[in-house]
Amino acid sequence: MMTSNWQWAELVSAGFDVGSPTAPLTRVDAGISHAVFQLQTTTGRYAAKRLNVVAEHWWWDAYHAAADIEQTASADGVSTPERLPPRVATLDLDGTRHHWQLHRWCDGHNPTEPDDDLADWTGATLAVLHRRPGGDLTAQPGLHPLDSWHEWLDGHDTAFAQQVRRHLPTVAAALEHLARPSTPLTPVATHRDIKDDNVLLTATGPVLLDWDSAGPDAAEHELLRSALAMGFEQQRPFARTIAAYRRAGGRPIPADPALFHGIVDGQLRTAEWLLWRALGHRTDAPDSRAQAATECLARLHGAAKSLRRIPEWTGWLIQCH
Repeated sequence: MMTSNWQWAELVSAGFDVGSPTAPLTRVDAGISHAVFQLQTTTGRYAAKRLNVVAEHWWWDAYHAAADIEQTASADGVSTPERLPPRVATLDLDGTRHHWQLHRWCDGHNPTEPDDDLADWTGATLAVLHRRPGGDLTAQPGLHPLDSWHEWLDGHDTAFAQQVRRHLPTVAAALEHLARPSTPLTPVATHRDIKDDNVLLTATGPVLLDWDSAGPDAAEHELLRSALAMGFEQQRPFARTIAAYRRAGGRPIPADPALFHGIVDGQLRTAEWLLWRALGHRTDAPDSRAQAATECLARLHGAAKSLRRIPEWTGWLIQCH
């Protein structure tokens, strides 16, 4: 009897017109929000992403905006995996409906340590991305207040919920930090999640993956967030990324500690979404809920660490000048 992974492989292959499958879909260790599979067909190998869809207009609007940014970035010379049409294939199997996207498979590995060439690539890539203004895109909604976290956790007495409650002082401190004013920001339409997990080192150079969260951001926020992430929070690659960004035409960045808001905002925003999923408010399977819980706690730990290190990082930025 044919397994569901074989059946889905046939449906996805037909939906994107990429030949016939030669193996069942194989889950790969990638993606928090969406499940990623390798698809092997008579025409090659592909990365098939099963979208964790929210059945609301705002989600689809954001999805298509992200795909537009990916398409523009690729046209501007940013190295991205080749995306196969259609943009989304809606497929049904035995009463189950999934939405899929497909990219050609790229062989490579994620960076595991800082590297001068990688820092140069990060800065230059961000300078290209930041040429597209973000004023025509809808800004993200505001973060939820601390009261909302209490409401979400109300009635949940699991070990996970108790751990989240212990992190509520971090949530409060992060919200207070984010309320402080900063120097004027530059709105751009960009990737928003450049980190080692989303960069693949291939034989032809780095490839930027996972554009599903692309959208409006502040150039200053993304530059500092990416310089830290891709430099594994070390000073030398951080400074080198900033320098490469300026050489490639990027704007100067003032030494303002409030410009690190983007890091804390991203960690808290992601923690909100993962908490919502971990508590069962979306249609996640049990294993996906468990993964969301683990990742939620990791983001809260990260926010606490960021708040502690912002004075140090501001010192690095001063030295870049």
